[in-house]
Amino acid sequence: MSAESFALANAFLFALHNLFTKKALRTSNPATGVITSLLINIVFLWTVALLIVPIASVASASLLIFVVVGFFQPGLTRLLTYKGIDALGVAITDPIRATTPIFSAAMAIIFLGEKITVPIVVATFMIIAGITLLSWRVGSMKLKSSAVFLWYPIAASALAGASQVVRKFGLAAIPHPFLAAAVTATSSFVVSILTLWYVEKSQETWKMNRECFGWFIAAGVTVSLAMVCIYYALDLGKVSVVIPLSSTGPFFSLIFTALFLRDVERVTLRIVIAASMIIGGVLVITLWK
Repeated sequence: MSAESFALANAFLFALHNLFTKKALRTSNPATGVITSLLINIVFLWTVALLIVPIASVASASLLIFVVVGFFQPGLTRLLTYKGIDALGVAITDPIRATTPIFSAAMAIIFLGEKITVPIVVATFMIIAGITLLSWRVGSMKLKSSAVFLWYPIAASALAGASQVVRKFGLAAIPHPFLAAAVTATSSFVVSILTLWYVEKSQETWKMNRECFGWFIAAGVTVSLAMVCIYYALDLGKVSVVIPLSSTGPFFSLIFTALFLRDVERVTLRIVIAASMIIGGVLVITLWK
């Protein structure tokens, strides 16, 4: 498979993962989703990695790069994403999470000395307008509350954007996507447990039942495969090509939401327009920056 194919597979699988997560959150909570999915990641990814990766690579000091990445993604970013899905819904959370390349581009400008261009400015305004349009939500959620909850997926995007550059460097030293994904999932699990203990120690953290169990299992397996796909894509291709394609997940999410989540949330014309503006901005800033 090509880098482009892996990137598109990542987008599809993450959208499917969000659908399963939304179904599970009907009878559970985001903390349970994070713990469950990361445990599945660890078991699945390490099992495959130990079967196909040379032992020498498993003992390499270069794996510390992926340990550091795991401190922030997928654990912390997934917790923030789940919080966003729970509060805002898939159709709003996913387009905002698609802004990850914006943060990657900003960090490249700051740390790598890249010059700001007209497409970057235009794309930034498109994304800001799209997020503003998404925050204007009438119905079950007040505007003020909606604006506050928007920080969950925005923070997740910023952390995910930073990790992409680090991942690319790490794969140059350890070109084994399954091993890289397994290490990041493991360190993320540790960080997530500590974060949940600190943030939600006064709340019900673990809420597993028969209704949500199957959905969480499906979500965990799906996101494990998505993690591997993005590592393969980054290993085989250029970030400027891979990230825009992997950011097309919101299109899949909007389709899934319209087909399978009609009883949970409604896709309106405003959401579709806003999602198109955000994704359009992402494509502009990554393809023509």
